[in-house]
Amino acid sequence: MATSAEFVAQIKKDIQAFPKIRIKHPFLKAVCNGTATMDQIRAWAIQDYQFRAAVPRICMLRYLACTDPEIAQKLWGVVEEETRGLDTGSAGHNELAIRFAHAIGLTREQLENAELRPSTAAHLYYVELIIHTLPWFVVMAIQIGAEGTFGPAAAAIGNGLLKYYNMKPDDARFFTVHAEADEDHSSLAEEIAIRYLHSPHLQEQTRKHTFRRMELLYDIWSIDGFEQ
Repeated sequence: MATSAEFVAQIKKDIQAFPKIRIKHPFLKAVCNGTATMDQIRAWAIQDYQFRAAVPRICMLRYLACTDPEIAQKLWGVVEEETRGLDTGSAGHNELAIRFAHAIGLTREQLENAELRPSTAAHLYYVELIIHTLPWFVVMAIQIGAEGTFGPAAAAIGNGLLKYYNMKPDDARFFTVHAEADEDHSSLAEEIAIRYLHSPHLQEQTRKHTFRRMELLYDIWSIDGFEQ
C-alpha cells in the first residue's frame, strides 16, 4: 500500500499526464496564439462564469463540512480570498470574473441569464453532489486536480489575452490572481491528502473522482469550434 505522501506524489504525475487537463485544451492554445475569435472567447467566458459564480458558496460548504479545526481555519482563508481577495490584495474572484466579462463586451445580464451547456450543468451538479456524499478530506484532495491545474492554465490564458486581444492588465486580473491563489489552494489540498488518505479505499476514491472532475472541467471549455 502506498503511503499518503507516495499517493500524492504519484497522482500529481498522473494528473499532468492525463489527456483532459486544461493546459492542453485546444481553446487555451487558440487564445495563447491569438486564433480564438472574440465570439468564441465570449461563449467560453459565459459558461466558465457559471462555476465562478458558485465558488463562494461551494467554498463555504467545504468549510462547514470540515471537522479538522486547523484545516478549517485555512479553509476559511480560502472563503475570504474567493469573496474579498484578501490574500492576493485584489478583489473577490467573482467580481474579477465580471470585470473581465465586461472588458470583452458581456453584460451581467448575459452572464446571469445564460443557457447552461450540458457539460456546465453536469459540473455544477457534480461539485455539490460530492460535498454531500464523500468525506470532506476526499473532496478537498480532489482539488489537486482541479484548482491545482487551473493556475498554469489561467496564467497562459491571461498572457494570451494581454498579447493578442488588447486586454488591460486590470481587466485580465482574474487570470493573474488565479495563477497565484490556486497554487496556494492546491498546496492545502496536498496537505489534507497527506494527513488523511492512509487507506487504499480512500486513495482509490480520490483518484476516481479527481479524474472525473478534470474531465468535467475540460468539457466545459469545449465550446463550438473546440469540441474534443
